Amino acid sequence: HNHYHCLYHSYQSNSSLLNHTVQYQCETNLKIMASQNKMDNKSNLIIQGYSVLQVKASDKSRAYRFLYLKEHSSAHQTVEWPQGRTLEVHNIPPFCTQDNLRKLFRDCGEIMRIYLQPKATAMPLKASLSVSSGTHIKNVSVAYVVFRKPNGVKNACSLTYDKERFLSDKDTPLMSGLRAYMHEYKDIPDVKIMEDQAEKYLAEYYKKKDEEAQQEKDMEGVPDEDGFIKVTRHGKNKGSKRTEENERKAKEKLRMKKKKTELKDFYTSQFRETKRKHILELQAKFEEDKRKIKEMKASRKFRPY
Repeated sequence: HNHYHCLYHSYQSNSSLLNHTVQYQCETNLKIMASQNKMDNKSNLIIQGYSVLQVKASDKSRAYRFLYLKEHSSAHQTVEWPQGRTLEVHNIPPFCTQDNLRKLFRDCGEIMRIYLQPKATAMPLKASLSVSSGTHIKNVSVAYVVFRKPNGVKNACSLTYDKERFLSDKDTPLMSGLRAYMHEYKDIPDVKIMEDQAEKYLAEYYKKKDEEAQQEKDMEGVPDEDGFIKVTRHGKNKGSKRTEENERKAKEKLRMKKKKTELKDFYTSQFRETKRKHILELQAKFEEDKRKIKEMKASRKFRPY
């Protein structure tokens, strides 16, 4: 027991040392980069055009997260991301939600909407905006915060680097670990509710189609304001409305079919008659040849070779 107790305290001290080492290394790297870039009198750290903001997950966290902010600019003008009012935020934590970002930038200006995406793009992705503000989106690394006024972007980029800021509080908790899985599980819709919604949608759809079909049926044969009559095709297998015009067409079709049959029979009998005459001519010629041969034999002038 004492052995495990010592191991536990050793792990705690090593873990604490590791956290302080990582934090110290990050701060050292940022100071080196800041010396190579720009750091103004108000402690605004700017690296390669990005304003650096250090944040913690909560007031109980010891590790920092560094966010990189800049005004979004693109050659593609979009309604979703207006020029001058859109803040581009990189290195978003995977557990971050829209509510966490609203809390972080709420003092900069009125926020209209926030887009969360897995990567930076010139135009919004189709699934970039979450269903609700507290919904957790996986694989998030970039956020686009749209302010109502341009001052919101300027105020966000002017935030001091050395002030402690937190992504969460008691009113805006983090969606990480077990809490995130529970939240995702609660977002799964009930199967019975989905079935009821699907049945309701199908019932309304078929009702609408029946009403449209009945309306078209009622308008058959009725001229419009210009005097034209709309002709509706119902399909090959559907029975058409029995009218005088349809009866006339049916009789004409039957007559043509009968005429075609008569012509076919006529040509068949004509072919038979021609063939019979040809056979009779062959028989008559054969009899004539037999008669000539008989006469030549009688006169002894028959020469078979």
